[in-house]
Amino acid sequence: MYTDPDELFDVLDSFGIPTGETKPRSLVHRDGDWHRSFHLWIIKDGTHVLLQRRSRKKDLEGGKLDVTVGGHFGAGETLLEVVREVEEEIGLKVQLKDLHFIETRQGVRRYENAVDREFVDVYVMRCDKALEEYFIQCDEVSVLYEVPLDKAIELYRDGTFVPVYGYDCQGRTNNALLVEDDLIQSSRAEVVETFLKLKAWLEEGSSAESGGQGTK
Repeated sequence: MYTDPDELFDVLDSFGIPTGETKPRSLVHRDGDWHRSFHLWIIKDGTHVLLQRRSRKKDLEGGKLDVTVGGHFGAGETLLEVVREVEEEIGLKVQLKDLHFIETRQGVRRYENAVDREFVDVYVMRCDKALEEYFIQCDEVSVLYEVPLDKAIELYRDGTFVPVYGYDCQGRTNNALLVEDDLIQSSRAEVVETFLKLKAWLEEGSSAESGGQGTK
C-alpha cells in the first residue's frame, strides 16, 4: 500500500453534497476541495483508545499521532468498501454491524502547499484484542498505542504527557512517552470533542448494561 496521488475522489460542495466532479487526491488537496473521509476509533477493554502513529511516508502529517484508522472515500465508494482499509492498515476484519456511528463533522487542515477539507464520518467500535494480534502495515502505520481515554483527553486538551504501551509494524514492543509535539496541532480541539463523545457513548453503554442486569 501507498498513498496514491492519482486516486480519484468525489468533490463535494460546502454542504457535503457530491458535485458530480471527480479529481485526483493530489489536486483535491492542492485546491482545497471538500471530500469525504472515514475515521474509526477502537476502544479496548472499555477504558483505552487506540492511537496510531502515521508512517513517515504519508504525504501529510507523517509521523504524527492520529485516529486508530482513517481513510478516504474513493470516487463512488460505499462505507463497506472503505471499511476494508481497516484490514489493510492494521489487519482487523470489521463488519458493518461492529461499527457505531458517532457523527459527521467538517475538518479543515491547512499546509504550505495544501488545504485538506473533509467531511469526516466518525465511527467507534470495541475490540479487546492485544496489540500484538494486529498486523500493522508499515507503509500506513508505524506504531499502535493503547492510551487510557481520560489521559488521551488530557494529552490533546492540555498537552499533558502520557506514558503508553505500543506495538510497531515490525512486530516489536514500542513503548513511548506521548507529548504535545506528537499531535496534529490543527485538529486537537476536534479530537478532544470526539473523545468526549466516545466517553459519553461508553458511559451510556455501561448504564444500559447495568439497567438490563437490574431487571433480570
